[in-house]
Amino acid sequence: MSRPGLRWGIAGYGDIVRRKALPALLSLGETVTCVWGRDATRARAICEEFGFSPGGSGAFGTSDYTELLDAAEVVYVATPVAAHLPLAIAAARAGLPVLVEKPLGGAAPELAGAHAGVAYYRRLAPALGCVREILRGRAVHRAIVEFSSPFDPGPDDPRLWRTDPALSGGGVLADVGSHRLDLLCWLLGEPAVTAAWTGRPFDLGAERLARVELAWPSGTTAGLEAAWRPGARHDRLRLFFDGGHLELDPLDSGTVRGIVGGVAVDEFLPPPPNPHLPLMADFARSVRNGTDPVCTVRDADTVDRLIATAYAIATPLEEHP
Repeated sequence: MSRPGLRWGIAGYGDIVRRKALPALLSLGETVTCVWGRDATRARAICEEFGFSPGGSGAFGTSDYTELLDAAEVVYVATPVAAHLPLAIAAARAGLPVLVEKPLGGAAPELAGAHAGVAYYRRLAPALGCVREILRGRAVHRAIVEFSSPFDPGPDDPRLWRTDPALSGGGVLADVGSHRLDLLCWLLGEPAVTAAWTGRPFDLGAERLARVELAWPSGTTAGLEAAWRPGARHDRLRLFFDGGHLELDPLDSGTVRGIVGGVAVDEFLPPPPNPHLPLMADFARSVRNGTDPVCTVRDADTVDRLIATAYAIATPLEEHP
């Protein structure tokens, strides 16, 4: 006999909620009870879009966060980054498990004793799990992460907040770079930031271009470049270690190629079409079983500290043609 779904409250109504989080929860048989946002009309519109019945068994939209906390067993926070911690802390104080989108947005000692996770979903990708197993016990010399994608929102684009550090916590490094920093930590352990550069800021201040150098006590080093620039999307991870090398290109393709111990590797381990489905499943399982989610607040705090250090020491960088 299947167990009934947990009652989820959703804080946020942006693209990630519409395209990933809500479809994932509904596919898993979870129950959505409330959608919260600063604009109650937009929150109600999301409920209508997904066919929820106000006043019935479906979710309702509200701009009163207390109403969400009263209606939910679990909270998922997917707002601009500046609101991540305040909303997550309020949920934890209400005794509710909370899953927060990345990056966390700063240190959160108030969440230390809470059941809380952060949405670094690539930890659940089969191809990256394969890479982690291959690297286990091997001396890694160098990792190279390269990302670029077009992103230049206009003044009426709802994604414009991502270019304002006061709301987003930073630019391309905090946004897409956080995922890749988390992967490096998950694969190799916690590094130190040894150098950083940022450049090409938007009008609101967030950088379009970031480069970071990292080093581990073992002697491993890594270079990460993340850029929002015109042209084709590019997203690659390369790893060089004793006995071989591996490449994931594109990172999320599920393809792992390289050499390990003199043997060619050519694996295809595709990710799920919706990466939030395993993420939501993992967090729901952790709530039911009282176990840690795939990415704890402690892990996410490490990524936030790396980002903060990189911004603190960054020197200006101008991209050359």
